[in-house]
Amino acid sequence: MKIATELAMFGNKGQVRLPRVRRRAGESLRERREKIVDENLPPIVFLPFLFWFVYLVQQVQDSTRLGPQPRLWLGVAIVATGFAAIWFRRLIPIARRLNRGDWGERHVADTLEELRADGYKPIHDIVRRNFNIDHVLVGPAGVFAIETKFRSGKGEITFRDGEGLFVGGRAEEKDCLKQVRGNAGEVSRLIEENCGMHEWVWPLVVFVGNWRVKDNWRDTDTRVFTPDRLADYIRKQQPRLKRSEIDLIASHLERSARS
Repeated sequence: MKIATELAMFGNKGQVRLPRVRRRAGESLRERREKIVDENLPPIVFLPFLFWFVYLVQQVQDSTRLGPQPRLWLGVAIVATGFAAIWFRRLIPIARRLNRGDWGERHVADTLEELRADGYKPIHDIVRRNFNIDHVLVGPAGVFAIETKFRSGKGEITFRDGEGLFVGGRAEEKDCLKQVRGNAGEVSRLIEENCGMHEWVWPLVVFVGNWRVKDNWRDTDTRVFTPDRLADYIRKQQPRLKRSEIDLIASHLERSARS
């Protein structure tokens, strides 16, 4: 009976439904990191090795009086090693930044997953042309586009009219408020294009790190949070979407993330 069951399973192999693969939080950052490693690590490792190998060969030839002097190859090997060391040193801050970004996105994703019990559906890493949307949350209170930022250090995050966002007293290098508004607009366009609904998308920025946010956001439609306050803010919003609308929007956005 067991053998017959196994044969039946193999016979129906074409009918087996594979689980859907969702994009994970930070997947774009991991892809960039892997691409950087794949493109840069081999020459960093093997280029000096090649010249040291040639040097050793020349050394053997010189000791046996069968070839030229090895000093030239020694110089080339030293230069190649120095070049590789500089190259590797420049990659370290890039890799560190990508690792922090990846960790930050996964941390925010864990917070969003907690909201599933409240009827919300998180979608992570929607890739568009030349940019990606870190997270989208769809639920009873509507649709939220969320941009994750990791900043080292600690202190207060404030917003000043006409001046922008200040992190620890310093102006934010990139206009993340403008960035997340653009992301929200793109999500709204996707919803209208695929679902036929004109839905406002709330732009949110979440700073991961040892920060606190001063609540003075009266003059902007964008809100800034730390992960520990994000879920509370979402839960306090008034319901506006039906379950059928949530399922429709989330399914199309998940399809956009996978594509």
